[in-house]
Parts: sequence; structure tokens; C-alpha cells
Amino acid sequence: MCLIIHKPPGARIAKDLLRAAAVHNADGWGLMGFEPNGRSFVHKDPVVSLEVLLDLERKYRDAEYALHLRLRTRGSNGEENLHPFRVLDGVFLMHNGTLDLPARVPGRSDTWHFVYDVLRPLATRHPGLLSDHGFARVLEFGLRAENKLVLMDRRLRRLLVINRAHRAELD
Repeated sequence: MCLIIHKPPGARIAKDLLRAAAVHNADGWGLMGFEPNGRSFVHKDPVVSLEVLLDLERKYRDAEYALHLRLRTRGSNGEENLHPFRVLDGVFLMHNGTLDLPARVPGRSDTWHFVYDVLRPLATRHPGLLSDHGFARVLEFGLRAENKLVLMDRRLRRLLVINRAHRAELD
């Protein structure tokens, strides 16, 4: 299963944690968050390199971000399945876990299908829906405990963690 690390501003991610994550989730990585000045960033790469992850950890130490390390369970190893996914302009999503969705497009992951077949159509018809706390609660009711989502809204300068109550907490 993929791994998402949500890092608050000023916190450090231990080198040993990044090393283990890189070894056990080696099918690409993605990063999204906000620098202290509010500027957002999104990066992704199909190659997992501990050195690159350590450099990013240092570069964005004062930032809040979510780091996704992929372990392919569904879909190809292609860049089209790397997180974060752009849901709409300024709104991005990361997911870990498994979603029981039909694979309409061969080679695409369950998260890809969730974004393109569920979230994007809903968000297009109902602007602001993805940033609504009520909708976040509905998502939590519909997801199993092993599924976590992080939504980034550039306009609101916010990372929203869905199913946060089922997370593992580290110092």
C-alpha cells in the first residue's frame, strides 16, 4: 500500500523513515504543500531516490506538505498514476489504500479512476464542494479505515486530510 506523510511546518521527517519509505514504496513519489509565504508547490517523479527525498525534506523544512510514496497495487508504473492528481485547477489529491472502482481505462490506477470518474465530475458541477467540511465527512463515511486522502486547495491555502482519525502518529 502507498504511504502518505503529512508534515506540519517546522517538523522534520527522520532520515530512517524516509529510507524505509523509499525502499518499501519505490514506484514513484509526489509532494504537495505550502511554503511559509503561502506559495504552493507540487512535484512528482517516477524514480524514488533517498537523496532527492532528503534534499526536499531540507528545502521544505519550514513548509507544510504531504509526501506520497507509491507502491503499485493497481494500474501501471507510468507517470499518469503518480500522485498528486490534479482534480481541478488549484485542487490536488493524494490517496493511499484501495478503492473498489471499475477499471474503465486499462493501466490506470483506482485513484486515477476516482479522480476522473467521481471527484472531477462532482467538483465541476458543484464548485467549492471539495473544500466543504460536510463533503469531507461524507468521504470519510464512504471510505474504509485503510483509505486516506489529502486534498490541497491552492486558493484556500489548505491541506485537508480525510480519514485522519485512522492515521499512525509519529513524533
